[in-house]
Amino acid sequence: MIEKNVHSKESLKKSKIGRNDICPCGSGKKYKKCCLSFKTEKETKYTLGQTVSSEKCRNVLKYLNEVEKYEQYRFIDITDDLSLETYREYQTKNYYNNIVMIAEKTQNNVGVFVERDKDEFSGNDMILMYAGSYRIINSENIARYNLTGFI
Repeated sequence: MIEKNVHSKESLKKSKIGRNDICPCGSGKKYKKCCLSFKTEKETKYTLGQTVSSEKCRNVLKYLNEVEKYEQYRFIDITDDLSLETYREYQTKNYYNNIVMIAEKTQNNVGVFVERDKDEFSGNDMILMYAGSYRIINSENIARYNLTGFI
């Protein structure tokens, strides 16, 4: 079952970009001189993720936000857009942005998991991506993973 999610009012306030802020694309330029003029849904998906998530993704997001309390990071769900073609683009665009991307394994993105998960029978069903690295996890057992060195 898919329901509305992911962005609380608080996290959307944090993600609001002012004209004179540094552009989130990583260019180092002011937003008004860089991406403001061509801000599109395609570009904002890299910093905001999707607005609807599965229950499994919502549970992982809730765990990371409320239990682990990684307050300095923004967690976004990219399940619907993740593919072998978009994996590198997400990693590159969010390398310096303190954004942790999560995705649930689906028919559309299974290739990303196959290339990265050494144990195909492990029951791993989620990927966490941050600053060019990734972790393949089992969402049912997220508490057993030590994410301190990863995030």
